[in-house]
Amino acid sequence: MKLRVELSSIATHSISGVGHYTKRLAEALDKSPDTETNGVYFNFLHRQPIPNISLKKPATGNPFFPLRVYAKLQSFNIAPPFDFLLPRADITIFPNFATWPTIRSKLRATTIHDLTYVHFPELVEDKNLAHLRRVVPRSVKKADLILTVSESVKAELVEHFGLDPDRCVVTSIPPEPEYFATNNNEIHKKYGIPTEKFIFFIGNLEPRKNLSTLVEAYQLLPDDLKKEYSLVLAGGKGWKTEKSKQAIQKAQDAGEQVVHIGYADQADAPALFQKASVFVMPSFYEGFGMPLLEAMAGKTPVVTSDIPVMRETAGSAALYADPNDAAGFAVHIETILRSPDVVNKLNDEAARQLTKVSWENNAAKIVRRTKELLV
Repeated sequence: MKLRVELSSIATHSISGVGHYTKRLAEALDKSPDTETNGVYFNFLHRQPIPNISLKKPATGNPFFPLRVYAKLQSFNIAPPFDFLLPRADITIFPNFATWPTIRSKLRATTIHDLTYVHFPELVEDKNLAHLRRVVPRSVKKADLILTVSESVKAELVEHFGLDPDRCVVTSIPPEPEYFATNNNEIHKKYGIPTEKFIFFIGNLEPRKNLSTLVEAYQLLPDDLKKEYSLVLAGGKGWKTEKSKQAIQKAQDAGEQVVHIGYADQADAPALFQKASVFVMPSFYEGFGMPLLEAMAGKTPVVTSDIPVMRETAGSAALYADPNDAAGFAVHIETILRSPDVVNKLNDEAARQLTKVSWENNAAKIVRRTKELLV
């Protein structure tokens, strides 16, 4: 069976979460028995980085057309088939919400990572909001197979769009192998972390990450803990950052040990997780809680929002608080920092939870469903 995966999210210097998902999915599909995976991407005038991906065949770059122009045409549903110069494929997988027009592929699959734009439109960048409102309903209608990253989002797709559940395959995201391996990268000096022990968060400064609640929770901790533990926030600027920035600045002005280290090198991410005493993810909404599993892989206990997708991701391996309840987060953070028995119990549960997700299983589900559709 011949599979094609659109890799533009990897042909960049700063790979996003969608890019990491795309890379691991394509590599897993390439290892599946009786499959041939071809990666394709736009590489106008050979200006894009070659995707850092391990496939049996090198990825194919289109040097004749810029991705930005094609994506705009596609967003407004006036793009030509992107694959008219490519070999035939049994299925083409689009991993970033939009189903592109094809002419040389029997089937199309599209990954819809979440429905933030439906449930929390105020939390989405205005330009991206308009794009998602155009392309996601079209993708649900036109794609032969919808991929998503959690049962929670699958249920949302079924409810909101009336999607046939049989057309949707859940591809939960396991941590990268490096998150399980001990990482001794020196991070304190590199990122200006003021204390040996710290509370950790990673994610873009955007409204749905709910950083203001986390900063408030930190300020509610007893003074002895705040003296011993700083709050370290990693991640890029994102959008609609005013509330997050104000909360951070206000805490810093009050003398709190709150540091925003910005974008962290990918090679340092495992060390940041592993050396943290607790990882906190207070999001209002997510498609999947991948950072929870990355923390759990490094045996770092987790406090997160009590929302369905976080329960699905972490199970009994986390402590949960209402995303609007800073005091609730503070109580759970203090419990972990003062109670080794709680940490040991959470780590035991985490080890069991991590066995439930794998890229091999994800690839097998996609291949099996594709074969069924090809019959």
